[in-house]
Amino acid sequence: MKDWFYGLDQRERMLVSVGGLLLVLLFLYTIIWEPIAGKYSGLKESVDAQKQNLAWMQQAAAQVNALRGNGGGAARGLGGRSLLAVVDQSARSGGLGGTIKRIEPDGSKGVKVWLEGVAFDPMILWLGGLSKTYRIEPSLVTLEPVGGGRVNARLTLLAPAV
Repeated sequence: MKDWFYGLDQRERMLVSVGGLLLVLLFLYTIIWEPIAGKYSGLKESVDAQKQNLAWMQQAAAQVNALRGNGGGAARGLGGRSLLAVVDQSARSGGLGGTIKRIEPDGSKGVKVWLEGVAFDPMILWLGGLSKTYRIEPSLVTLEPVGGGRVNARLTLLAPAV
């Protein structure tokens, strides 16, 4: 190979040398530079997308905190009454009084309610009212259909977080 190279004219050696150098540079560009530049570009786009997501999440968090702060304009807590009393009174005023079989405390922050033969729609409206008005949330709901749009329900309701 060396003999062949030195056997060429000086102009041909210069042309082969420049061609070889260009080939090495093209090889380095293709093997090293292009993959690095491609990864860098992809990562930069990913960072931009993540920044947009972060900005949206911060805006949404601010809205959530604002809604929590005023409770959506309606929630007022228990007003100094016990959870048991609020649940019993709201169920009776919601027309569910005849279906209540038992209400008992469940620890310091909860109450268990047993309803039998309750109409499903009014019960769901009652639960929604508890959540909206008093911020009482169901943590466990077990329903057993009994026919005619009525269910037997076992509910565990939690007091609002202070």
